[in-house]
Amino acid sequence: PAPAVPTAAPAANPNASLLDNAEQAENTLLTLLGKDTDSLISYRSGPAKELVAYAHRWLKLVGEEFRDEVTEGLLKRPRGIECTISVLGPVKDSSRGAQWLTVKIKENKSEDEEAAPDPTAMHMLWLSAEFGVVFYISGYQPDRRGDKFRAITFDADALRHGRAVPPRDLPRVKARCVELASASTTLQRVHALCSIGKLDPVLAAALTSPEAAPAAAHSPWAPLDEQSLLPSVQKQLSRLNPGQRAALCGLDGAVTVVQGPPGTGKSSFITAACLSRVPAGSRILACTATNKAIDSLVAKLEAAGLTQMLCVGSRRAMGEASCRYLMSSVLARDGFVAAAETAIEQHSANVRRIEAELRELPVPDAALLKAGGGKSGGGGGG
Repeated sequence: PAPAVPTAAPAANPNASLLDNAEQAENTLLTLLGKDTDSLISYRSGPAKELVAYAHRWLKLVGEEFRDEVTEGLLKRPRGIECTISVLGPVKDSSRGAQWLTVKIKENKSEDEEAAPDPTAMHMLWLSAEFGVVFYISGYQPDRRGDKFRAITFDADALRHGRAVPPRDLPRVKARCVELASASTTLQRVHALCSIGKLDPVLAAALTSPEAAPAAAHSPWAPLDEQSLLPSVQKQLSRLNPGQRAALCGLDGAVTVVQGPPGTGKSSFITAACLSRVPAGSRILACTATNKAIDSLVAKLEAAGLTQMLCVGSRRAMGEASCRYLMSSVLARDGFVAAAETAIEQHSANVRRIEAELRELPVPDAALLKAGGGKSGGGGGG
């Protein structure tokens, strides 16, 4: 059986992020993997009862989503950034059996100009399939002899079956690893939910009691007039469930919070809102925590006929639908850009041809290049 997982201890600095405290990050990750998310914030911790209940619901969902991501990565061969890890030895006074490591991330030689820089090793879960070990890197320490990383370890097979237990043995040689999952976003969400007592009272009321939220003086949203919409958009709206339709009709403020657990149709709702409630000529910025979520949204918008989109991210990490709207893909479909690239290539070919012809010309005799054959400094010429 999995060992009992302790409640994450409060940070010394109340404003510090979980990402800045290695031990607290480790305890929080263990709590998420152990499914005991209610222990992360208690009713005795200060916030109002309804805020704690709200945080409990969302912490549970955040934990489920993170565990699903880890399990899915373990069940199928993960593809992503690779690194080599060497275990140096245990971290002194660590209650979680943390180890010091060296980590060397493999450089990606393929050119991907649209991608953000590769993430650092911090707060990443790395899988060594050869040794059956998962490393979670929680801390970093610069060292003259080489930077060291702090990590806790898990048995990969046990983790695949939902048990967060340490491995029997650690690799004694360099272990080749591949990126399994990132815990950064998950820990940031946990930190925000555990800090829910610091919310502005108006926003807190909007989250827990929507009817208490103040009405906007002027709504930035277009009115919902289904009769004037295109048949394809009307068909899209007909697929909404009562909760999605109520949220669509309720869009009225400059800031609107629409909440939905994973798998409840947020992408479908966003698609419907973009097609029916966003004023014509407006621009939309959509951000998600995962590449999977943005690919789902792009696919739905594309299927609904909205194709004026631009995606930003790494081609190797994004889905098929998102890759169709990367800058390079969009430019490749643009006729003007294609014609300009053809003209540039023709010009470059002409330059290369002229340079080759110049190289074939005979070299003039050095004697002919001497002006008049006169003596230097004499001033007279022939």
